[in-house]
Amino acid sequence: MEQERRSRFSHLHLSTHDLAVAGVFGALSIVLAFTPLGLIPVPNPTEAATSLHLPAIIAGILAGPFVGALVGLVLAISSWYLFSPAFMTFAGGNLPVAMLAAFLPRILIGVVAYYTYRPLRRRPPLAAGAAAVTGTLTNTFGVLGILIWLGELPAVLLVPVFSMNVPIEIILAVVIAIPTVAALRAVGKRPIAAARD
Repeated sequence: MEQERRSRFSHLHLSTHDLAVAGVFGALSIVLAFTPLGLIPVPNPTEAATSLHLPAIIAGILAGPFVGALVGLVLAISSWYLFSPAFMTFAGGNLPVAMLAAFLPRILIGVVAYYTYRPLRRRPPLAAGAAAVTGTLTNTFGVLGILIWLGELPAVLLVPVFSMNVPIEIILAVVIAIPTVAALRAVGKRPIAAARD
């Protein structure tokens, strides 16, 4: 009984390696959030495509969904600190909706990336690319979807955002994720979490 209970919650246990991954990629999330590196200027109502989600994607692949969620939480907190007035405006002044849009999609980025990589793990470049795409779409669709569904963000904004932001963000995520994951697989002493059998 005790062994079964431990097995059920073993994925919540953080090893020293997991803590190191969470710390490094959480710190990288903060650096991206507070420097111009995290935002790419584009001429549409959002004014920027983002690279802020990349650390959460890679952390999820490397160390599993829980670590990916922790790094996503760091991103969410940083985003809320910097952009809470914009979230509040797009949510029509509704604090729960604004916080839901700021936090939930970001926490799920690394989780989705991990579970996308898993079934494709025998083909690492494809798996990393697919995880980069789904992690990126989780961020964009999640934030805007919640604000459109529950807030006051007009659905008409989807056209410029998805025509300008999404292609840039997906290309950037794929171009960075594939070689980064490949390099970390090559130098790591243990298999990455999403590739384990």
